[in-house]
Amino acid sequence: MSKERKSRYGDLIGGIFLGVVTVGVLSYTAYYLTHTVQADARLVSLPLPVQTVRASVRIFHETIGASGSIQPSMPITLTAKVVSRVIKVPVDLGAVVKPGDLLVQMDRKLFDADLGSARASYYHAQKQLQRMDALMLRHYASEVDLEKARTDAAAARDAMVRAEIDLANTRIVSPVTAVVLEREVNPGEITRLDQNLIQLGVIDPVMMVAQVSEDKIAAVYLGMKAVVGTDAFPGRNFDGSVVKIDSRINDSTRSFAVYIQLANSDLQLKKGVTGYSRLEGKRMALAIPSTAIMNPVGDRATVFVITKDERAHMREIRQGLAVAGMTEIYLRFMKKMNSCSSFCDCSSRSLPVCLAKAWKSRTEPVSVAVTLSTCPLAISARAFLVLRMGSGQLRPRASSSR
Repeated sequence: MSKERKSRYGDLIGGIFLGVVTVGVLSYTAYYLTHTVQADARLVSLPLPVQTVRASVRIFHETIGASGSIQPSMPITLTAKVVSRVIKVPVDLGAVVKPGDLLVQMDRKLFDADLGSARASYYHAQKQLQRMDALMLRHYASEVDLEKARTDAAAARDAMVRAEIDLANTRIVSPVTAVVLEREVNPGEITRLDQNLIQLGVIDPVMMVAQVSEDKIAAVYLGMKAVVGTDAFPGRNFDGSVVKIDSRINDSTRSFAVYIQLANSDLQLKKGVTGYSRLEGKRMALAIPSTAIMNPVGDRATVFVITKDERAHMREIRQGLAVAGMTEIYLRFMKKMNSCSSFCDCSSRSLPVCLAKAWKSRTEPVSVAVTLSTCPLAISARAFLVLRMGSGQLRPRASSSR
């Protein structure tokens, strides 16, 4: 065979090989486009392709903002326990007091005298009891005399203790670190029993009373962490936690009070200081991509549900928190809350369900399908959230992840 014929034969083989490769590449490209791009699939009347990703129970971090003001954590009302003339009231409204600080001083002269008399009576009764014991041993006293001496000694001791307490009550001191909220007595006045003298508010710790919108009532819980910033100390944050939630809703503002306890050892936070609190909570919830929901901002958010026979059915869902492209959902499987739908078999612990959404776009439609790894009604349940585009056939495609 001549060199010229061999060269032509080689060129022919190369051309055929190159043509086969070209046809293969074009065929693969056409197949890939018609099976991955919905616009191309429509042109050739092929079933619309969908893409699957996994959805799972996620931890949602939610921050709730609310404004409020600093209030004392506990009110304390100090009352008069003796009747006496007030000598001195060294504190005024708004004063910060510490444990042991004098608040009210009353005249103690009469109570000093009463205590001295009570102590003398108690000493005499004790001596009389000792003498009766000695006479009883010598059989010079009766049992009745001894019992009377014991009764007199007990009564004298009771009178002495009461006199000591009355004398101590002439001096009113602060039991805790607090701020004076009310002062209802002045020097020279005569007190009466159980009269309110001073009202204190504990300011270590203090409470941030935040007004939270009523639509967040289900997201707030006791022990929830909070960060509080105040107008009085810009740039400084105070860490605290929720210790009380008011069960009443304000009719005017449609909000409820949340009490955040804050440490205040330096006593810088005063009553009435305004600020803004950020309640930081987290919860686990079933989530899907936000793009898989039809009418997400409308009254009835829906998705498509595909049963075992690969037929799509529209189902309504309730949306929750939306974070980073994922939306918390509550699936309404049945009208009755305690039963599953026809496509949910909890007894077999499986959920052959597909949910689909249509995102209409003529230029470049986007498909999203989500594989559920867990379900609130079935353990280890699996389902497919499938996005259906416009018209055409629905062809679910299995996810690569399991």
